[in-house]
Amino acid sequence: MDALDDKSKPRTIGRRGEDWIVRDQNYRYQQLLTVGQVLTSEMNIERLFEVIMDQTNRIMQTERSTVFLHDPENGELWSLVATGMQRNEIRIPQESGIAGWVFKAQSSVVNNDVYEDPRFFSQIDKSSGFQTRNLICQPLINRENRCIGVLQSLNKQYGKFNDEDLDILRSISDYVAIAVENAKLYENVKSYSEELRKTLIHLETLERVKHQLTKFVPSTVRRLVEKDPESISLEKAPMEVTVLFLDIEGFSKITETADPFLVNNMVENHFSAYLDCIKRYGGDVNETSGDGLMVIFKEGRQEENALAAVKAGLDIVVENNRLNHDVPYPWGHVQLHMGINSGTAYVGCTRMQSLAGELYTYTASGLVTVVAARIGAVSSNTRVYVGPDTYRIIEYACDAEYLGDHDVKNVSEPIPVYWIKAINESSTPSQGPALK
Repeated sequence: MDALDDKSKPRTIGRRGEDWIVRDQNYRYQQLLTVGQVLTSEMNIERLFEVIMDQTNRIMQTERSTVFLHDPENGELWSLVATGMQRNEIRIPQESGIAGWVFKAQSSVVNNDVYEDPRFFSQIDKSSGFQTRNLICQPLINRENRCIGVLQSLNKQYGKFNDEDLDILRSISDYVAIAVENAKLYENVKSYSEELRKTLIHLETLERVKHQLTKFVPSTVRRLVEKDPESISLEKAPMEVTVLFLDIEGFSKITETADPFLVNNMVENHFSAYLDCIKRYGGDVNETSGDGLMVIFKEGRQEENALAAVKAGLDIVVENNRLNHDVPYPWGHVQLHMGINSGTAYVGCTRMQSLAGELYTYTASGLVTVVAARIGAVSSNTRVYVGPDTYRIIEYACDAEYLGDHDVKNVSEPIPVYWIKAINESSTPSQGPALK
């Protein structure tokens, strides 16, 4: 009966006030739970500033809130957004104002009369036109227990800041510290991803450039660069090689009378077919002119290089005949000069230097290349002519015809020249003369 009497009694003003305080506390704690979910779900650092300001003001019931983050490189505290102000970046020295003191001491401040506090940095009020009456400020501590900034609320709308407000701001600051660290991590990952994307694009571009440049670079140089791009030997060294020279008979006359586009088409069609023959036997196209090629065979032993060059030349004969049959031109059949010679050449880079810069060419120099070119000038009708050194090496394996000794330009002694008609694949070195 007494219990029923108690319930039926009207509540006093004090009791209603207590109920209101409890309801207000419950409401603020519910808001605090919501703000934690909102803050920790925002990854964009700019939007995060706005969310922090808005949510902190709403829970703390203040006119303005600011989050300052530490910039260790410049020794400053900075804020991107402050509620009620334009979206301008604010920067203050890391030791300035109450915010600087809180950051340095890593201790909270509740101040209900800021202009009486010598630590208060009034310059921001002067520049913004905002009048700060009171403030509450809390350090932001991350997972490593390191202070990364401060969170402050200004001008409580009703009354003064108290210990309950400080407890709530501390709880908000925990969420803010987590959210800021997550946003920074997200920005770092995004920045790294962007750098990685740019790097991949750059690598793809370099690969495309490399693919195009390798069309203009001898395969030997390409392999040297790929093997060790940091220490490419530019010195020439003596090496046993076989050199093949070829060019188109009567090319000057053809270019004088024929359509340049048609001439270029002929060169591309024929030389593309010749290149397949050269690559098939490991030759390296070293130099090109409008209608000619210089090819070096140097990857094998002396005999292997000579046989490879001659086989490539004979395959070129076959391809040239096929093209003459399949793709006729107004000037008639395309005929080639072809000369081959073997011996020791100096192989490597030739350096040309001028005021405009440097240019390197990879080539073989020496008498062996000169003689190959001169033998090529003697040949005609797409026949493979070789000098005595090459013939001596492959004599056992070839069907050849001696064409006599020929005087050639810039060589003092006449040179024996041989026309190679075929290679006998079944022959072995033991069936021929001993190689010296």
